[in-house]
Amino acid sequence: MKTKAKVRRRPAAKPVKAATKVRRVKAKATKPAKPAPKTKKHTQSAAAPVPGRISHVSAQPKTNKLAAKQQEQYDEAMKLFYAQKYDRADTLFQKVIQGPDKTLAHHAQVHSNICASRAKQPQVHLKTPEDHYNYAVTMLNARRLEEATKHLEAAIRLAPKADHLHYALAAAHALQGNSENAVQRLKAAIDLEPQNRIRARFDLDFAGILDYPPLASLLHLDRRVEPE
Repeated sequence: MKTKAKVRRRPAAKPVKAATKVRRVKAKATKPAKPAPKTKKHTQSAAAPVPGRISHVSAQPKTNKLAAKQQEQYDEAMKLFYAQKYDRADTLFQKVIQGPDKTLAHHAQVHSNICASRAKQPQVHLKTPEDHYNYAVTMLNARRLEEATKHLEAAIRLAPKADHLHYALAAAHALQGNSENAVQRLKAAIDLEPQNRIRARFDLDFAGILDYPPLASLLHLDRRVEPE
């Protein structure tokens, strides 16, 4: 006898719940953050010196000014030095030594030492015209022209008719570039001794002023005939 198979019923599916609506929560608008207050930048002025540091802006012009003053003093001191005014020259050299330019200061120190040595030279006591002349020749060779001129003038006062004194004084003036005085003294020397004209033509002491017309005339250089 056939038996009916039992059919198993599937359990009914549970109804699916409707999807719950997701609420959109509106985000609260946040207030924009306030910008940070601008702080004033403390900029250092280019001209203002930084504490604890040497300001090159202000120091440089001052250094240049001191260097220019130092050069000025050195130039003036050298003029006095060549004029044999050693005391005054040395006073300026001492100021130059304190200046910013070390090279210039070194040169000033060297010349200051020379000034000191020459200032300490003993006084020369000369009596006769020949004493003054011999001393003047030494000064001429050393190119201490002003001192030579002084002693030659003293010698001429003692012996106004000595032609060699006038000739030497003419040479001293010529070496100093004083053409007018050189011609006057040389004329006196030639008047006293005509042979001084020939001597002067070949004397190198007068070479620097030979283009001076009165001298050329005195030495008869303008009468020379050029060889054909």
